[in-house]
Amino acid sequence: MKKRLTFSNGFLPCAILSCLVILSGVFSFVTRGINLGIDFKPGTVEEVVIKGAAGIEDVRASLEGLGGVSVKKLGSAADSYQIRAGVEESEGGKITQALVNKYGEGNVDVLKTDFIGSSMSSSLARQSIFLLLGTMLLIWIYATVRFHWDFALGAIVALLHDICIMFTFITWTQIEFSTTTLAAVLTIVGYSINATVVILDRVRYNLPLMEVKTFKELLDQSLSDTLARSIITTVTTLFAVIALYVFTTGSIKDFALAMTVGLLSGCYSSIFISSGFINFTRRDWKPEYGIHHAKPRKVQGPAAV
Repeated sequence: MKKRLTFSNGFLPCAILSCLVILSGVFSFVTRGINLGIDFKPGTVEEVVIKGAAGIEDVRASLEGLGGVSVKKLGSAADSYQIRAGVEESEGGKITQALVNKYGEGNVDVLKTDFIGSSMSSSLARQSIFLLLGTMLLIWIYATVRFHWDFALGAIVALLHDICIMFTFITWTQIEFSTTTLAAVLTIVGYSINATVVILDRVRYNLPLMEVKTFKELLDQSLSDTLARSIITTVTTLFAVIALYVFTTGSIKDFALAMTVGLLSGCYSSIFISSGFINFTRRDWKPEYGIHHAKPRKVQGPAAV
């Protein structure tokens, strides 16, 4: 076995630090709110053909005055774009006018114009919340079946921690929260649970093999055994995410930035937050008790695995 590092000494300080950071996020949310992207706000959608446009960034630059603009390629046509902006239905002509001012009246053809009301935007927000809650529920069921309720709950606490940290970052930096940013949050949920499950699996593996007096020692050894794996997988993933941040623009850049924060938080929470919560539930654990007993209960024979 590898040298045992005393990660358990950091459980309480890290829990206090995380609570303070999350509380600051709550304060920022109350005072500043979230910079909702066009996906979560009412607005106008136009499909246009623009002759002479140099690409998506060129089109977006021509619409800067409207604020909160999303521009996408429309199919495989070189000059066709879908533009979404947070302007009222009565002001939909502002999009066309801005394009005409940049490219000339004969170079802009509007194919289709739709208005998205506030009810549809609210529905998308609710569906996003239900999707996130459903994901957490399925992960909890999986971890409960594979391990035990307190291990599963520790994994969920770590996931909630990562989500709160990401939203704290989003509220303080006021980066645009769009469906792309939501995708980053869901990606981190899957990534973080994978890192946590590896550690929990190591705890289960070490239980019948180690002679320890406290559950802290078991956690410290398991975390030490998986530390290299946790760091290497996080760093290698960060290489790709940082490349996205450096070499892309727009919503993908925000995605990469949110992913970077989530990756660092996921590695941290898997080691300190999840393990600290499990250590709290097992604080009265004794060596003769099996891993599937949240509260001490004497069993006959070898420890259950």
